[in-house]
Amino acid sequence: MIIPARGRSIISVYSVSDSYDSHRIRFLLKTKNISSVDIIEVDPLDPPEDLIHINPYHTTPTVVDRDLALYGTTIITEYLDERYPHPPLMPPDPVTRAKLRLYTYRIEKDWLSYIPVLENGTPDEKNTAIEELTAKLNGAVDLFSETKFFLSSDMTLVDTCLAPFLWRLEHYGFDWEELPKPIRQYAHMIFRKESFKQSVSEQEREMRFDF
Repeated sequence: MIIPARGRSIISVYSVSDSYDSHRIRFLLKTKNISSVDIIEVDPLDPPEDLIHINPYHTTPTVVDRDLALYGTTIITEYLDERYPHPPLMPPDPVTRAKLRLYTYRIEKDWLSYIPVLENGTPDEKNTAIEELTAKLNGAVDLFSETKFFLSSDMTLVDTCLAPFLWRLEHYGFDWEELPKPIRQYAHMIFRKESFKQSVSEQEREMRFDF
């Protein structure tokens, strides 16, 4: 497959400006301080021909790095962490690395799975999702209290997964002040990072007005 060339950028990222998954990749790129990036904004209802050509599912985010096209958010994050190893966002120890990957999987299954309903559900469905997810977050509060970052003294891929999600909670209808204090403190610490601020699109900036 011939990957369409787009100027001199090493990496091209097909992104939707208000999408959680796209934000997750943008935050990771900023955390890695990867500057040679071409962000290509996509209308998900009318994907461009080059995206259709390289991704059979026409989904975002899609990343093109030289002659390699990748889709699937978790696949992209792990590739970028290995392709650009500094700063490392996973520990060298295979056991600890596996545990953090397992937590990422559980976050995706137990928390992020509510995003479609929170964004597109009926009012009753959204209220039910908020109640259920609030209970799950309350039950996980200790995970945000043990270390500076999520179960780690250093920032990891789990944090790049969590932060764009937490950024959206008020927008989804959650009462931010009712969330456990350790979760809010953790989120504020990430939100204040310059790499996170730079990753937020104009549309995403409107989701919160306190940062």
